[in-house]
Amino acid sequence: MARAKIDRIKVKELYDKGIRPIDIAKKLGCSKGAVSKILKEMGLEVTKAAVSEAPKYEQRRDAATKHLLYLADKAKSELDWIESTVPPANDVEYREWQNQKLKFAAEMRKLISAMADIGYKLFQVEEVNEVIRIIDEEIGCESEDCQKRIRERIQRRRNLRFPSIVDG
Repeated sequence: MARAKIDRIKVKELYDKGIRPIDIAKKLGCSKGAVSKILKEMGLEVTKAAVSEAPKYEQRRDAATKHLLYLADKAKSELDWIESTVPPANDVEYREWQNQKLKFAAEMRKLISAMADIGYKLFQVEEVNEVIRIIDEEIGCESEDCQKRIRERIQRRRNLRFPSIVDG
């Protein structure tokens, strides 16, 4: 039985409108793999279903970064205030001032350590997202059934590991 010819121009038009390859395939009555193949032949990037959550990760990363910068700015303001209000060295308050400064320095070390840890974890998330993007591109070359099985397994795993991110 001969395969029906897929209208490549229609595929491009639908893709340019932002319609996902799976939805293009449904509209044209063909497989997603066929649509993905046509898009790849045209040099277009195929939609990545496995990383559809990427914008949420980026929003959370940006929010975390802004919050860390806010905390760092507040800490700097506090340090500036402590430095600007040094009591005379012979004053009784001087010892208390020194103690406060030492406590503040300890808190700053904790903050810097937390910022470094969060920064490293954000870097790891970006690396994982890139790996998933590559895997998803390759999945697009497989049969619809295979794609479905792989993406379902990825989603199940994501739901187990990151329930709060998935629920959004």
